[in-house]
Amino acid sequence: MGLLILFVLASCKKNEIETTPLASLQVTNAVGDGSTLQFGTNAATIAGYSATAFGMLAGNRQVSLVATEAPNTIYYDKTHNFVNGGVYSLFLAGTSATETVFIKEKNIVSHTDNVFGIRVINLSVGKTPISVNLAGTASGSLIPSLAYKAISDFRSVSASSEEGTKTFEFRHAETGDLITAFDVPDYDLPRFRNITLVFVGLAGNELVFRVNNY
Repeated sequence: MGLLILFVLASCKKNEIETTPLASLQVTNAVGDGSTLQFGTNAATIAGYSATAFGMLAGNRQVSLVATEAPNTIYYDKTHNFVNGGVYSLFLAGTSATETVFIKEKNIVSHTDNVFGIRVINLSVGKTPISVNLAGTASGSLIPSLAYKAISDFRSVSASSEEGTKTFEFRHAETGDLITAFDVPDYDLPRFRNITLVFVGLAGNELVFRVNNY
């Protein structure tokens, strides 16, 4: 009996699965010159005004982002400590001089109702403070004020297709003047998920693009 127990224990030990500590990093390219960026030797690239997610080994890892076209300008080159299971976001903005926002995600909202989460990051080079509201609601009712390089928390928005397209209005936080608007169409509502709307561009030429999150 004793030998049988030892054999069973030994068999169990052999079948243990060792997992590799991993984290995830989503890189958003909001650099105004439109350069496509390469992350190290990864095959996937990050086109202008888009985002790409990457798996990362946990620990101290170099994050190097370089333009794919000559002269292969380096846009970012820093080392970060990635924890096992951690979720991170890196936003690159600016024009000739790149500015960045690096975040360890802590407040990722999980949705069970028929809603989706939305947050906004202000990366407009003009550094204008903005407010955001859904069309037909009061100015700033969704996000009252968001400074340059600031990112809001996720807000829950109804994902009922019967309500139609969701139009988000971006306004000057101090004057209430409409700057631009962005539609999330009724056929592409991210039910039970989260998105980030990235506000970019020079004053007078601002635009918004969408990043799908978790």
